Amino acid sequence: MARDSSSAWSSALAGGADTIVARATARGTAALAVVRVSGAGTEAVAARVCRSVDFSRPWCASVAALRNADGEVIERGVAIPYRGPRSYTGEDMLEVLLHGSPYLVEAVEGAFAAAGARPAEPGEFTRRALANGKLDLVQAEAIRDLIAADSAWQARNAREQLEGRLSRWVTSVRDGLTALAADVEGSLDFGEHGVELGDADWRKRKEEVTASIAGMLGTAAAGARIRSGVRMVIMGPPNAGKSTLFNRLLGQERAIVSPHPGTTRDTIEAVMEVAGVRVELVDTAGLRDGGDEVEAEGMRRSRACAAGADVVLELWPADGKGEPRWGEDGRGRTVLRVLSKGDLWRESAPAGCLSVSCATGSGMAELRDGLQEVVIGTVPDLGGEVAIGERHRLALERALGELERCDPGHPELAAEGLRWAMRALDELLGAVHDEDVLDRVFATFCIGK
Repeated sequence: MARDSSSAWSSALAGGADTIVARATARGTAALAVVRVSGAGTEAVAARVCRSVDFSRPWCASVAALRNADGEVIERGVAIPYRGPRSYTGEDMLEVLLHGSPYLVEAVEGAFAAAGARPAEPGEFTRRALANGKLDLVQAEAIRDLIAADSAWQARNAREQLEGRLSRWVTSVRDGLTALAADVEGSLDFGEHGVELGDADWRKRKEEVTASIAGMLGTAAAGARIRSGVRMVIMGPPNAGKSTLFNRLLGQERAIVSPHPGTTRDTIEAVMEVAGVRVELVDTAGLRDGGDEVEAEGMRRSRACAAGADVVLELWPADGKGEPRWGEDGRGRTVLRVLSKGDLWRESAPAGCLSVSCATGSGMAELRDGLQEVVIGTVPDLGGEVAIGERHRLALERALGELERCDPGHPELAAEGLRWAMRALDELLGAVHDEDVLDRVFATFCIGK
């Protein structure tokens, strides 16, 4: 949740900060581009570059001539002035929409720089929004994740976190810890006056908060999968149809297909979407006895790749000799056993096995349904209330560790432990200033955000 901008550490960014400029759209040629300016000197800078912009009429778009330091018009664009705190950063801001020529964008950025603005650092606009209480650190990270989203679930979870779902949960848990800490310290200060926190009440309230944090920590694995995607590896003997299935699932000719064994010597990776979830699909070298040194190295990489997979698609060709010899036993992974070249199979598929034919398309619908079921089971729908990042997990683990060490038999130590648990939650929201943490978070942002 957004904080008050009066926090001590925010003043360096919120008040008296430099005026900054950067493009807010991606580099390269496009129909339109946006250049963003923010800071206390925005109006003065704008007066030198786009003289007709009227900051007495904020949030109103107007056509403006954009001039360089010599007063020459270099472009005409649509300018929108903003007055702080009613802007993205909480400061005075200006956004200019112009034609998306890389030359023009650089020229306009240069004009604003010559007028007194400096180039923005990665994520500096959002960092100022954080400093000015427009959002918290969880929401700032959600903006980064929303920009980077390449699947429906990534986008939805980022949007839910941007709207404050995880932040509200953290705030609620912290409020519970604050109330408990106040009662513990009250019993220490005024115990002789009859103000005492009963042992049963203390334990009950501690267990409730502990269970809530532990439950959120339990979402960390799903959060990591939402962010990075599900890794799905296709395994099997040579000529099982792995590359053909890989291409069929992707809908494009990504891997080379050949009747000769050992064609695939290395792993081939591509990204697709299943049930709105990002899936990294990996084609691997066929597993068999023998082969030259290069093929042996490919098989070693195949096994190593499967060891780190979330899902293994194990293929056995219907035209192989004898009964299928399934090799993967799961070991914590989900394994889907698939009989490939099913048009050559004269019997029903063995129990626990899907039969597909990439040549005729038979069984592909059932396989896609199976993949969808597996992926949804691997990444449960947590609706945005999920510890999606490593930083979230570490902060929650610190808070939980402090809570678990709190002993009602030692109220002085318990009160201190509760304060440290609250600090961990404050760090999660960015309410406690840690410059190194902020530098790491915002270094992953694009320049104009």
